[in-house]
Amino acid sequence: MGKRNAGEGSFFFDKERKIWVYQLRYTDTNGKRGRKKFAAKTKKEAKDKGQAFLQQIKQGLDADFAKITVREWTDIWLNSYARPHIRPRTFEKYQSSLLSYIIPKFGAMKLEDLSSLKLQEHFNSLLVNGRQDGKGLSASTVRATRRYFSMCLDDAIKAKLLIENPVQSTKAAKLTKKEIVVLTKEEVTMLVNEAKNIKSPFMSKTLFVLIGLTVRTGMRQGEVFGLKWQDIDFNESSIFIRRSLAHIIGQGAVFQEPKTKSGCRRIILLNEDIELLKEYRKWQQEYAEELGDKFDSNDLVFTTPFGMPISPTNFTRRYFRPLLEKCGINKDFTFHGLRHTHATLLLKQGVNPKIVQERLGHSSIKVTMDTYSHVLPDIQRQALCAIEKIFES
Repeated sequence: MGKRNAGEGSFFFDKERKIWVYQLRYTDTNGKRGRKKFAAKTKKEAKDKGQAFLQQIKQGLDADFAKITVREWTDIWLNSYARPHIRPRTFEKYQSSLLSYIIPKFGAMKLEDLSSLKLQEHFNSLLVNGRQDGKGLSASTVRATRRYFSMCLDDAIKAKLLIENPVQSTKAAKLTKKEIVVLTKEEVTMLVNEAKNIKSPFMSKTLFVLIGLTVRTGMRQGEVFGLKWQDIDFNESSIFIRRSLAHIIGQGAVFQEPKTKSGCRRIILLNEDIELLKEYRKWQQEYAEELGDKFDSNDLVFTTPFGMPISPTNFTRRYFRPLLEKCGINKDFTFHGLRHTHATLLLKQGVNPKIVQERLGHSSIKVTMDTYSHVLPDIQRQALCAIEKIFES
């Protein structure tokens, strides 16, 4: 029997498992030597696996890659690659999506066994019955999960644990743009006025100012809840957005800087808002004095009755939704809808979209126009009327 060439390997038949086993020796690009076995129903399949492995080793793949499971690498990626470079709230989204929708299905699987077909079938199934109650996840949630996992596997390639990213060969779920729900001017007035009638004396005063200010400035919920008195310039009638408030599982209330440079912005206020805020600040100071050391506002403009940061979840459940129901407003309307309402009303009044973009803190005018495309027909009609006036004989 002649001497086998390097990488040629040998076969034996495992009678107990009724499979062929192909075993070979290898030396990786770092000079590390090893031995590995590959099993399959036929000799050809076993040898193909072995030769594919050798080819990957030649391309610089870590020889230990086959030992790493999806769960192990995902944990490493989340804590060593993602967490140090993203905001806490963003990390929470990455972690929640991967642990909820990827790990239960693929966690025990080895990285090398992932395939585009298996992943595509899984992403499709998430759209049908991905929720705990058996209903399907939204397309946006599935798309986000796919994107996070693709990022995870991209870094696995850089770490020489994979040759290709199987997610890249899958198709993202088709995103159906959800219709934006906004309020009319009449509904805005009714909502703001009805806020005065909430049973809690403290929250009735707070909610009246909070909702009115939000719909007249277009601030995000986190920006409103993170607003401090030091951010308000009463002389210049302006609010400066410098932070937002997020509630992170396990951490509670966390202040964080705006995601983009455009998010740090100045918003000009109406005179009535300045006067309202002055009155509200005086009331809050008197309230705090009565409560004494039980009230700690942290300089926040809007707080709980004891001066703590407002929890978005509790706020929505205890105050905002009951208020909407009392006003007979569409149940699909959210607090973020106040921001959409602000932008929509401005655009319908013919305000330059660039100004709207600056008030909202969008990163580009494209984001503004794409988000509020439903208003474009009104803008086009205004433009047509203007052209008619210009060329009147």
